[in-house]
Amino acid sequence: MIELETIGVSRSFGGLLAVDRVDLSVRRGELRALIGPNGAGKSTLLNLLAGTLAPSAGSIRLGERDITRAPVHERALLGLGRSFQVVTLFEGLSCRQVLELAMQRDVPLRRWASRPGAAAIRRRAAEALEAAGLSSIADEESTRISHGLQKRLEIALALANEPKVLLLDEPMAGMSADERLALGETLRQVATKSTIVFVEHDIEMVMSLAQRVTLLHNGAIVCEGTPEEVRSDRVAQDVYLRGGR
Repeated sequence: MIELETIGVSRSFGGLLAVDRVDLSVRRGELRALIGPNGAGKSTLLNLLAGTLAPSAGSIRLGERDITRAPVHERALLGLGRSFQVVTLFEGLSCRQVLELAMQRDVPLRRWASRPGAAAIRRRAAEALEAAGLSSIADEESTRISHGLQKRLEIALALANEPKVLLLDEPMAGMSADERLALGETLRQVATKSTIVFVEHDIEMVMSLAQRVTLLHNGAIVCEGTPEEVRSDRVAQDVYLRGGR
């Protein structure tokens, strides 16, 4: 079943066509990587999916629902989650408190202020921490943990509202090799419950983690397939894999 789909999606900035008639179909439970040279349109496409940018043309569907004009908060309620930076937003709060606060933001006061509502938030926060492999540091201050753990906390935040689809923009940026391997295993576990679409420049990690890979160049899809198919594709080699990054 198709979980997330774009049909002829384009986005222009003045005279620059950043995303050019992209048709993207992501199946439920899939780990999909978006790759390409700098300026290829990867992050712009992710922003279009998340709703932080509106397309100039085309449509976007989440399951059976057209979300092309849906605002970010509505997409979140429908099951579209995205990681975001937490370092400056939640200084002084523990990892557990960060998650509980984020969930309270999306729940009416009368619900989370009640005893059952508060208990449900604590339970969901604990589940998100466990899913991201952070249970052991739940009570540590979020801004004092390592960069790699902060990136995983960002993912836990996105998971807290139990998304159907999780969007990640360079989740492994700035991580050590060991941190990347640990996060890769976390994402494999997350993908058992959520569809994941991620942008990543670490091509070896992409090829070992993704089930399907989409290569963008000059805003358009130029190659798509399994990691093995993309790695052996001549166009992919010419525009990216041979050092075109």
